[in-house]
Amino acid sequence: MKLGNMLKRLKQRIGALGFYLGSLVLAGVSIYFAYWLGGQAAEVKEQTVAQQDQRLDQLYRQIEGLEYQTNVLSVELDIERSANEELQSELSELQNENYALRRDVAFYQKIMAPELEQGGVVIESFALTPNISKRHFHFSLALLQIEQRRQFVEGKITIELQARTGEKTVKRYNLLELANIEPHPHFFSMRYFSLLEGDFILPEGVLPEHVDVRVTLTEGGRGELERRFYWTQSLRQNRSLELEKSEDS
Repeated sequence: MKLGNMLKRLKQRIGALGFYLGSLVLAGVSIYFAYWLGGQAAEVKEQTVAQQDQRLDQLYRQIEGLEYQTNVLSVELDIERSANEELQSELSELQNENYALRRDVAFYQKIMAPELEQGGVVIESFALTPNISKRHFHFSLALLQIEQRRQFVEGKITIELQARTGEKTVKRYNLLELANIEPHPHFFSMRYFSLLEGDFILPEGVLPEHVDVRVTLTEGGRGELERRFYWTQSLRQNRSLELEKSEDS
């Protein structure tokens, strides 16, 4: 009601013509302002769409790049897989040749030195490594099962060191006891190989001559193996291995 009265008073004051002209001007301004706002909104939307299109193009390019990298990696993986299969095949052939050679060696050992092989088990190696401290050594004993159809083998190991303490005095030492390896003898269980290692201090004033290794099989086979390793030869073999490693490095 108040708004209607105010319009009537305004109409009476400025006249009907002025009132209608003012109304038309106000309507025109309102329409123009609404059109301008609509144009601004449309421009903002166009900019947003353009930005989204640009971002979409970037994503498509990234996807294409990732697909290319995936294809390259897939080809490299196929090449590596093929090379790995070839290496596995070569390794299998070498293992078969190794088994055959070991069977031949075991056959001749049974003829020439039957005490070196029992139940498919051999005393593979014994190595000595001088440590930094004087008269301090590291030993490594390897047992190996050479039969292709392997089963678990158990037994016990004794290692004795023979040394001279004078010109004619010979003394034998329990190497496992010197290395503080309990119990004596040492028990082992293996299917493929067994490695026994330890560190010991050589008693002062002794001149080592050789090491006698004795293996007694208790499960998976029966018998006793014996092998003698001379002190200087064990050290010499180990030094040659160190020289090979230094040359490779």
